[in-house]
Amino acid sequence: MSRNFTPEELLTRWESRREIQNVMGKVSQSYIMMEEAQIYDRFWSKREDVCLGVNEGWYAGAAAVQGYYDAMGEKIRLASDLIAKAFPEKLSGKTTEELYGVGQLGVKPIDTFVIEIAEDGETAKGIWSLHGTYADMTPSGPVSNWDWGYWCVDFVCEDGAWKIWHMQDLKDIESPTGGDWAAEPLSFPEEPDFAALKDFRFPEPNVKATLRERYYVGRPFTETPPLPEPYETFADTFSYGM
Repeated sequence: MSRNFTPEELLTRWESRREIQNVMGKVSQSYIMMEEAQIYDRFWSKREDVCLGVNEGWYAGAAAVQGYYDAMGEKIRLASDLIAKAFPEKLSGKTTEELYGVGQLGVKPIDTFVIEIAEDGETAKGIWSLHGTYADMTPSGPVSNWDWGYWCVDFVCEDGAWKIWHMQDLKDIESPTGGDWAAEPLSFPEEPDFAALKDFRFPEPNVKATLRERYYVGRPFTETPPLPEPYETFADTFSYGM
């Protein structure tokens, strides 16, 4: 950093770092608890210029980002209904709330983080490695997938709390477990009980761009996303947003 901080300022910065770690830990836990539909309201800034980047482009703006997480909840609800119908002997008598997320699992452990708090204390940046797996509900039933990549986040301090402002959820590996990462994805026969999932359409990014390519044989060398570096104000650093 370019200046010395008082003990009080250092304590505030330490508390900010801890809160940011906890925010992203809670986001990770939200997937395990099948609470993806609540991530936007709980952890994102209420600014209109929020954005979420995935390999294929950007969900730009508050409505698009919220729509992304809402769609996760819609798919979980649809899959839960189909599982309940497929296994009535096990699940009959359960309420809609009790059935939500049944038979589904998403684990997104994050580690090797680098966090930088701006000198002015108004923004922060962080990057995490992600080594996860999830059971995706498909027309073939549940398929277990590897999910490895990065979470890259700009934060803004909003009403005294750290919130996600810009985020990139980038994937290097997304392929069925038990298969070759570099091979064509495994295909499975369709199961009539889950055929309705063919009609589900996840919203596409409203700004198309190639932010990262998943691993394949012959993929050119791909740098890791840039690490945060010390900075004074957000104008002095790069953005993980658009």
